[in-house]
Amino acid sequence: MKNSIRIYIISSPHSGSTLLSHVLGKHPQALNLGEVSFLPKLLALEEPCSCGEAISRCEFWCQVLGELAKRTGKDLRLNPYAAYLGDAPKGKLGSGLIDHKYQTPFRYGLMKARGALDTVSVLYAPPSIGLKALSLPLFTKAATNTIELYEAACRYTGKDVIIDASKMPRKAAHLYAAAPEQVYVIHLVRDGRGVVASRKKYMPVKDAARRWSHYQKLSRRLLQRWVPEKNRIRLLYEDFVSDPEASLRSAFRWIGLSYDSECLKFRPGSISHSAGGNPARFEMSQGIRAADNRWRTELSQEDLATFEKYAGQQNRRFGYE
Repeated sequence: MKNSIRIYIISSPHSGSTLLSHVLGKHPQALNLGEVSFLPKLLALEEPCSCGEAISRCEFWCQVLGELAKRTGKDLRLNPYAAYLGDAPKGKLGSGLIDHKYQTPFRYGLMKARGALDTVSVLYAPPSIGLKALSLPLFTKAATNTIELYEAACRYTGKDVIIDASKMPRKAAHLYAAAPEQVYVIHLVRDGRGVVASRKKYMPVKDAARRWSHYQKLSRRLLQRWVPEKNRIRLLYEDFVSDPEASLRSAFRWIGLSYDSECLKFRPGSISHSAGGNPARFEMSQGIRAADNRWRTELSQEDLATFEKYAGQQNRRFGYE
């Protein structure tokens, strides 16, 4: 096995990243941390770890953050935002939490602006210059701090493989630039119509379709530009849930791990320490269910026409008809 593997999952919301990170993290050599980029906000809001305890009081996270403080002098237990792990702004549309004390209107505007600037840099600047030279120092710092957090978790647990399902495409590129020998990216894709049907309760179909299409376009271009083929794979959600063993064998072979059947054993009462993600993380004993195709009945013909207009071409790029 390659030493010190960091698997970063990118996927649009409602695409199965919580489930995938959970089963990958059940490997004896792996550890699923959940959505690391959101950790400061989750700490500040006293949100629960998947073990049920507040992250700020969870023994696992207290130990990991203690290790991080020893190494860097940045103690997130005292100040959740002491170590910058990346921007995680949250607008009004969609699901998710907002730390209103930290995410003021001014900060929100600033985060959106520097995110847009970073997107332009990573999409259009010459790769020959290098991502570190192109980006704002803040984003390089976020990647470095995140790698330090991974290392702290490894030191505490003795695990070799870290799973981070933060889902941010630009963060994936920055992480690879910070640690090219360690970072491997899984691009998890779900049929956009299924994603839109899941997000329909939060936002208009048009907005959901446009967001999904933009996310996939950005992800494809960033990965092709900054992460070499040997360090990235694409996995379709539908393939994963229809034959999870084959998907896991392929993923583990890619990073040099042997497949372990424990990954697909779901036991009631098993404890994990995932930060953020789908509420299903609190109870993962039901196993993997068949692909959710409710979009076939929940999206009207008008909805499907809207999706086709804004995201149909992008959906077909992944083989969905």
